[in-house]
Amino acid sequence: MNRIADYDTIEDVYQDEMVLKGSRFIGIVMPCNAESEIPVCIDKVSKQYPNATHYCYAAVFNGSERKEKSSDNGEPSGTAGKPILFMLKGSGLTNIICIVVRYFGGTLLGTGGLVHAYTEGSRIALEKVARHTRTACAVYNFTLDYPYYSIFESKCRDLMARSPSCDYSAKVDVKAWIRLEDEEEFVRRITDLTERHVMLKPFDDEYIDDAFPRRKRRLPHSPNQSMVQFIRLIAYGTAC
Repeated sequence: MNRIADYDTIEDVYQDEMVLKGSRFIGIVMPCNAESEIPVCIDKVSKQYPNATHYCYAAVFNGSERKEKSSDNGEPSGTAGKPILFMLKGSGLTNIICIVVRYFGGTLLGTGGLVHAYTEGSRIALEKVARHTRTACAVYNFTLDYPYYSIFESKCRDLMARSPSCDYSAKVDVKAWIRLEDEEEFVRRITDLTERHVMLKPFDDEYIDDAFPRRKRRLPHSPNQSMVQFIRLIAYGTAC
């Protein structure tokens, strides 16, 4: 199983515009999770700004396993899509598309002028964005006796990326989301706290939004990577 990773993205649409030698350039950034969404985004922008000369774009998508695509949309090769993509990659954002709309103003800009225009058109839009982090988490399910649950609540709270989901009956069934970088420490700590009476069942990694701020803590004296690998080997048939 491939492990996922944190990534930064956006949740809203942002835009700005500028005029260069009579041409109007409108930079628009919006969420785009997959290549299949690119035509939808372009259609939306073309309806908002009809009859433009060019709709050039670049997109970075597919979460932490980033893929990319760009288009000059009729501008000379390499003068529009690549500069926009350069700015997107430099931002560190993913699941995002930047479309720069151009209304021709009557003056040719030349290769250098176009590269500058599309770079700036994307930059001014990207400067407005609010970044949103999607946090990659290991997910575990386990059952605890109530005394152990009280210990878990007090001693493992700093490792939680969000509040655990709990089902209270004769015992407590817990589903916990742990940041991937804290997984080794979580397994070590809960194993020790419960005197090895806990049976951890790992699920596929998940992304969560609005994770708790990560608290500072002392690192364990010895990593417990072998325990994590063993648990996942039992669950998935492969260490990951």
